[in-house]
Order: sequence, then C-alpha cells, then structure tokens
Amino acid sequence: MMDRDAKVKLLGVPIGKVSDISYDGASAQLTLAIRTDELVKVPANVTARIASSTIFGAKSVELLPPTRPSAERLLPRAHLQAADVSVEVNTLFQALVDTLQKINPVQLNATLTALGDGLRGNGNDLGEGLTTLSGYLGAVNPHLPELHTNLRKLTSVGDFYSAAANDLVSTLGNTPTISDTLVAERDNLSATLLATTGLANTGTETLAPAEGDLIAAIERLRAPLEVLRDYSPEFGCLITSFAKAYKKFGPYIGGIQPALFVNAGFIPGSPAYTYPESLPLVNASGGPNCRGLPDLPTKQSAGSWYRPPFLVTDNAYVPYQPNTELQFDAPSTLQFLFNGAYAERDDY
Repeated sequence: MMDRDAKVKLLGVPIGKVSDISYDGASAQLTLAIRTDELVKVPANVTARIASSTIFGAKSVELLPPTRPSAERLLPRAHLQAADVSVEVNTLFQALVDTLQKINPVQLNATLTALGDGLRGNGNDLGEGLTTLSGYLGAVNPHLPELHTNLRKLTSVGDFYSAAANDLVSTLGNTPTISDTLVAERDNLSATLLATTGLANTGTETLAPAEGDLIAAIERLRAPLEVLRDYSPEFGCLITSFAKAYKKFGPYIGGIQPALFVNAGFIPGSPAYTYPESLPLVNASGGPNCRGLPDLPTKQSAGSWYRPPFLVTDNAYVPYQPNTELQFDAPSTLQFLFNGAYAERDDY
C-alpha cells in the first residue's frame, strides 16, 4: 500500500516524500517532492524501487544509485521507471481469494483427493523423479546459450522449409502414384531383385578365387596412374593434335575407304616379358610439355619440316639388343597385368 507523504529515501536516508499519486487503471504514477539540497546528490542514472520495511507496513520509494553513478545530477520533473515493487501479504491474500472464488470447491476437493491417492505410497518414486529431473536440469543449464542460438537458427530453417513447401507438397502428392506403380510392378521388381541377387552371387563366385591377385593388380596400377596424373596437362593438346593430324593426313592413308594397301613384312618379336629384367626405366624428369602441339609442324623458309628438339633421356637399355629368334605361344598381356589371374592360352 502506497500513501501520500510516504518517504523517499536515498541509500536509506529520507530526502523527500510522495506528494501525489495518480492511477490510469493499469499503473500508478507517483510525484516525488525531494528537497533541493538533497536533489543535487542524486545521480541522473538512479533507479527507483518501491518497497516496505515489513510485509505489512506501508511502502516507501527507495532511490538506488548504480555501481557507476553518472556525473550528471537528477533534474526536476525527470521521470523514473520503478525497477521492482515488493509484494505485500494482503496483495497475496487478495490474489488467493480471487483465485479461490473462481474454483468449484467440489471439483477442487475431488482433484486434491485424486492427487493424494496418487502420491500415497509413491513418495520414494516422486523423490527419485525430482532428483533425476534436477540432474537433467543441471546438465542442460551449461548448454542454455547453445540452445538459445539453435532456437534462433530455427527461424532460418523454418524459412527454408517454407520456401520449399510447394515442392514438398508436390513430392508427397506423388507418393500415392509411386506406391501404385510399385504395387503394379511388384512381380517385375521381385524378378529384378532376384536377378540382381543371382548376379551378385555369380560375381562373388567368379572374383573370390582371384581376390588377392586383383587387389595386387590394383595396387600395381597406383604407379602408372600417378604418372598419368602428373602428365595429364598434356592430354588435351595431344588429343587435339590427333584430331588435326587425322583431318590432314587421313586421305593419304585411305581415309574412310574400307581398305588399306600396305607393304608389310614379319620380323621377330620382342623378347617375352620377364621380371624384373623387363621393368621399364623411368628416369625422364622433364614433366608434361606439349612441345608446340596442337599446332602441327610446318615448313620453314628453308623448305624443311620443323621438328622439335630431340629430348635425350635415360629410359631404355643401351645398347639396344633386338630379338633375332622366333617365339611361339608367348604369355598374354592379361596374364602379366593380373599376375596369373587369367588362364593360360591353352585353357581357353
């Protein structure tokens, strides 16, 4: 309860009184009469609190300076917003009476009786539940800032789904059609799954015996693939050069005609591959270089064809020793690539 002439205090010391009280139905406005000699001591950023010394006593206005008071002073006719108002016991009683007047006593009695019957004999369970809830809240409290951030981001997620709502509705609308199609084609789907299972089983039976050899072959591919990766920048100019060369020199070797006249002979083939004697020498380190391609060489002013400089590298056995003997039934390339995973020629 606030009366006129109630005290106005600064740090517990009376410096004035309440001269007038007005109401607008939802709030009250107090007019404070503070002594002039005391007003110069009140900082401009002071806060007001309406409190009482006892729960039954009349209220007073307490002016509370902040931790860092302003250098400016409170001016006459300044407006202050009350930070909080202490609650009186009679206010609580009045609120309780108003609440009880709106409750049916019979229904309240039935509710309290049911609540008592439900809790009777379950005190330990209730205590354990409250303890568990306390533990959950204790674990959640440190993550409240993250939860607050996620809730704010929920707005962006909602906007995204709102923009995609039409597409989602269309997708859901097509679900019955998809379901009907699956039902109508269930026999074909079953046959497809059965065939896929058979194919998987056959593939397993075929590849399982050569599993180790296939893995070894793939491991051996690592080195040549790395070389291809290093020299990949020159693939474009190389393929383009092939296309330009075919367009220019194709007619001289038959073009698109279904025949080609050649003068050929047979010479002894290269020796069979042996490991490790036949391992290539990879000592060239020039890196990818198109050497002027895809521009084809042309005649210079002297009348000779332009040729790029000859690049000397250590990538072959010197001196070269050609094979001078015929060789029959040489191993196939697949056998070398896959380390015997493929059958010999006679087994085909």
